[in-house]
Amino acid sequence: MTNSAQKEKIAIAGAGIAGLSAAIALRLAGHPVDIFEAEPKLQPFGAGIQIGPNATRILESWNVALLGTACEPENIEIHNARTGSLLNTVPLREAARARYGAPYVTVLRKDLQNALLSRARDLGAVPKYSSPVTGAEMTKDGFQVTAGGRPYTLDALIGADGIGSAVRKFAWGKKQPVSANAVAWRAILPITAVPEAARKNIGVWMATGGHFVHYPVSGGSSLNGVLVLDDDYRNDGEPDRNDPLPYLLHRLEGWAPQVRETVSSTKAWLPWQLRGLEKWDGGHGRVQCIGDAWHAMRPYLASGGVMAIEDGAALASVLSGKGSIEAKLARFREKRAARVWQVAERSALIGRIYHVAQPFDVVRDLAIKKSSPAKLLERNDWLYNTRV
Repeated sequence: MTNSAQKEKIAIAGAGIAGLSAAIALRLAGHPVDIFEAEPKLQPFGAGIQIGPNATRILESWNVALLGTACEPENIEIHNARTGSLLNTVPLREAARARYGAPYVTVLRKDLQNALLSRARDLGAVPKYSSPVTGAEMTKDGFQVTAGGRPYTLDALIGADGIGSAVRKFAWGKKQPVSANAVAWRAILPITAVPEAARKNIGVWMATGGHFVHYPVSGGSSLNGVLVLDDDYRNDGEPDRNDPLPYLLHRLEGWAPQVRETVSSTKAWLPWQLRGLEKWDGGHGRVQCIGDAWHAMRPYLASGGVMAIEDGAALASVLSGKGSIEAKLARFREKRAARVWQVAERSALIGRIYHVAQPFDVVRDLAIKKSSPAKLLERNDWLYNTRV
């Protein structure tokens, strides 16, 4: 870690993936940081997360101890969810390391956040819990951030507090999330929910109006399942929160038996209304949002958390340069905007392809079948080969 003398002091709102990533990168670059978390303790949401090589190489460079709990799936198996037919198998484990020089991993969100938290603490960045950030302004004494009811004099505020960002609300109140008209149902499934041959792979099942993904987590002892269905579930009747399975199976009428059987392996499905943000600058002056607070995106490229990790690395790199803090944050926005919005737009496009209506799904399936596995992986070079 470099000397922190003359380095800007940075406030970070949020101790999730984005906030902890920024804290680690900034501490390694020598910046003093204060992390303010509104919640009383670490509360990871969701279940599992996929982390592409563009982010795992960053985590490795930060010495984040992740691989003990993470899995490296061997392949991606792409299916038509109605017929159950396997369209293509894309080699992933060895192929990702060979092509991109870093692994593609799947992990529980809580394991990722705990690994980030442990590394941040090692570097002296310990979150202040129950400390919501409620304001930031220039005063006669300097740039002042109010958190947990107390004033702190720092040099900049990074809003890493998620899609419901308090920082975004008090600084740019009109920037509110927009519904993606879809719900992601998430659950941890028993590893036995899929055939043994599929337990080390990412399974993708595509159908009109929805798709299902499963992949190994917790060292391969269980599966993360994500079922994304178009339209808010309230349009189709309120499911029983204690047992949403009848509702889900009703929605999956016409899907292949193996998908319905896998989904039926648990009742513990939790809904997450998908939302996004329309394109905007993400910051001004000494206040900058990162991660979902800036560019919340649809999950179809599995890159929301990955972009947050990239943001942290890019932020530290830019702040290590010359110029005023305002000028450096402006450079950060210039550096990141094209990248994050390209990923957001591609992710939305992938969702439309996954969920395309019949009979156009025949064209989609034929294109996937006729592509070589290597070509299907190569199409993601623009995403995984980027180094920030």
